[in-house]
Amino acid sequence: MDFVNLIRSIPLVGTVPVSIMVAVLVIAAIGAFFFGTLKRNLVSVALAAAITVVVWLVLSKWWKPFPDAIPFYIYLGGGAAIFVLVRTILNKGKRIAWLAVFLAAALCAGGLVNVQFNVYRTVGDIRPVPVTVTMDYNQLSQTTSAPQLNGREVGAEVTIPLEATKSGFHPRDAIAYVPPAYWTKPDMKFPVIVLLPGNPGSPDDWFKTRIVQQIADEYQQAHDGVSPIVVSADGTGGYLDNPACVDGARGNVQTYLAVDVPNALKAKLRVTDDQSTWTIGGLSYGGTCSLQVVTNAPQAYGNFLDFSGQAGPTLNNHQDTVDTLFGGSEDAFNAIDPAHILTAAADSGDSKFSSIQGKFVAGTRDSESQKTLSNLNDLAQKAGMTTDYGTVSGGHDFGTWRKALDETFDWAASRGGLG
Repeated sequence: MDFVNLIRSIPLVGTVPVSIMVAVLVIAAIGAFFFGTLKRNLVSVALAAAITVVVWLVLSKWWKPFPDAIPFYIYLGGGAAIFVLVRTILNKGKRIAWLAVFLAAALCAGGLVNVQFNVYRTVGDIRPVPVTVTMDYNQLSQTTSAPQLNGREVGAEVTIPLEATKSGFHPRDAIAYVPPAYWTKPDMKFPVIVLLPGNPGSPDDWFKTRIVQQIADEYQQAHDGVSPIVVSADGTGGYLDNPACVDGARGNVQTYLAVDVPNALKAKLRVTDDQSTWTIGGLSYGGTCSLQVVTNAPQAYGNFLDFSGQAGPTLNNHQDTVDTLFGGSEDAFNAIDPAHILTAAADSGDSKFSSIQGKFVAGTRDSESQKTLSNLNDLAQKAGMTTDYGTVSGGHDFGTWRKALDETFDWAASRGGLG
């Protein structure tokens, strides 16, 4: 057991792991080059460079599925792994040995992606120790007592479809944390925290490394089994999709999150009726989306959490966003853009945001998000919202968002009447 724990504790981020990954990639690439003929090396370099450039063009210039630019070193690591793969294919002998070298290089290239987004901090994060019991919605409906693990009552991690009755959007299933008090206190209704993933992303991003489960489990243990119901909903429709959280040709996401999600949760779970006690939040794209939902439909949620969000809806750059999603109309963009909505409310003295509260959080190494969220916080306060802006150690990554949720969870619970 000690050996297993030792393996689980091996770090996957930080100076030492990065140094090892870079060293493996360099050694693999140099080794592949050294043992090849000049002709094969030139062919391999040309093919690897061409493939890497094509991938860069597709992701950064043509398709643009990601709102944030992919760092250069990710392409460099991927290019090195591709070079080793091409050399392995062209090699006439010892292909099994070179295949092993390629697999090591590919693993390290993938490791650099993990370092960038800080998803898995240690080997143990790849398969975390469970603190909830997993079930689907039908099983939840049939469960009559709180789930148990190792002799203690725990919450449930529930896959739950949230139908897009009004919006016509095509969402993936949501994932919800339901606390043990859902069974031990059968007359109680629970406040809701709706969380949104980033782009690229999926609803299980908040759950697959036990971020939500661990934070909510710690809270319920300190509060007699009570915790908000935490729901990770779909704000994109697909892993690489980017509908910019608006009602448009890529799906009516705004209506889905503001209308369909609350209605479905009220129909399927024992949640509080007063949506002013509910919180919507998210990371990166999800943070941007949360503020968009609140500013465009302040009646839908009374509180928000914006972790590392952008200034507004975006497809790589402003002009592409306006041209693609709003038919080139700046007025149409401004009508749904949080900054413009907040500024207009402040200038007109409109009090529609006076009951809204929120938290803006950025990583200490994420200067762009710091500037953006600090400005949005000022605009929100001028528009009558009760908000604050803060930082946690980290960059634009899951390490930051894990800490941000941990530090704001009690606040969101208190806004729901708990604590």
